[in-house]
Amino acid sequence: MSLYFTALFLMLTVEMVMLFIFVLPLPFRIRRGIFSSYNQLTAKQQIKTVIVIMGGLVGLLFIDSWKRSQIRVSLYHNDNSGSMGSSAVTPIQALASRAYNQRNMYISGFILYFSICIPTVMSIVKRLVKYQGLINEQKKQKLTKTSPRTEKVPKQADSTKLEEQLKKKQISLEGLQKQVKNLEKYFDEKNQPGNLAAAEAAKKGN
Repeated sequence: MSLYFTALFLMLTVEMVMLFIFVLPLPFRIRRGIFSSYNQLTAKQQIKTVIVIMGGLVGLLFIDSWKRSQIRVSLYHNDNSGSMGSSAVTPIQALASRAYNQRNMYISGFILYFSICIPTVMSIVKRLVKYQGLINEQKKQKLTKTSPRTEKVPKQADSTKLEEQLKKKQISLEGLQKQVKNLEKYFDEKNQPGNLAAAEAAKKGN
């Protein structure tokens, strides 16, 4: 196995693993961490340069392998043995080189395909992370809004009880005030001069 074929195979394996991880239904925190790390890596200029160079090399290899795999293998006649007669034989070296070029074409083609699929999937993951974050924020806001309401319910019940108690006390105070006023009127009437003289005369008559 040649060196550049090993590098191509490793690139293809890494891309397949990355795409498999990105497609998995992971929890929101893990998915957000993967997306943030992917953004940090792809935002660097050096990483972008390496990706562009590798993509260009793989693209050139794909074109070259495709051209070489399309070459037709010529046939020749082997007339050495007269008993066997003339038979068409395909050269083994030509078949081996064509198979080798086809293999390189398939591997480089899949690498280019996955290099297009990964950014597409990450754009979808970006939207998922964004909308999931908005949904979580809305849920938190709803919880914060409902929690004061739940706290207000017992407070309102306590306030109604206190209001009822105050009303009862006010009624009792009004009754006491009326009694006090009636007693004051009674004592005032008794303490008037005419009433005092009549009361003394009644006592003397007795």
